[in-house]
Amino acid sequence: MSIDTQKRLDKFIESVEAAQKLQNDIVRYGLEAAYLYAEDVDGDWLERWDEDELTQTNFVESVTTFLESDDWVAVSVRKQSQGKSLQEIATQLEDCLRLSEAENRVFAIKTMLVESASCRNNRSFGSDDTVDLLDLAEHLVQRLEIIFQISR
Repeated sequence: MSIDTQKRLDKFIESVEAAQKLQNDIVRYGLEAAYLYAEDVDGDWLERWDEDELTQTNFVESVTTFLESDDWVAVSVRKQSQGKSLQEIATQLEDCLRLSEAENRVFAIKTMLVESASCRNNRSFGSDDTVDLLDLAEHLVQRLEIIFQISR
C-alpha cells in the first residue's frame, strides 16, 4: 500500500472515530455536548464565520503569489511541480503546513515534491536541474510559516 493511500485511510478512520465520538456525546449529553466541542458556543462565532474562510483564502492567495515570484525556492517548487496549477500547489502546501510538528511538515512537503517529480515526464536531468528535496522542503516550510504569520 502506498504512503499516500495509507495516510488517506488513516485520516478516514480518524474521521469516522471522531464522528462516532460526537454522536455518542450528543446522545449522552444532548445539546450540552456543544460545549465539549466549541470554546465559544454562546459567542459571536456566527457573525465571524466568513473571517476564517477569508484567512484561508488569503493564505492560499499569498502562497500562490509567492510561487509566482523569482525567489529560488518558488522557482524550484515550480520546476518540481510541473503540470500542476499554482493554486493546486498552494492548497497542497496549506494542508502540509497544518501538521502539528515542524519535522512532519518538512517531510510532508518533501513527499509532495517527490510525488510531483515522479509524475513528470521521465526526461533526463542535467546537474543544473538536480535539487536536494529535503533542503528545498526545509526552506519552503520557513517561507510558508512567514506567509502564514502575515496572513493571520
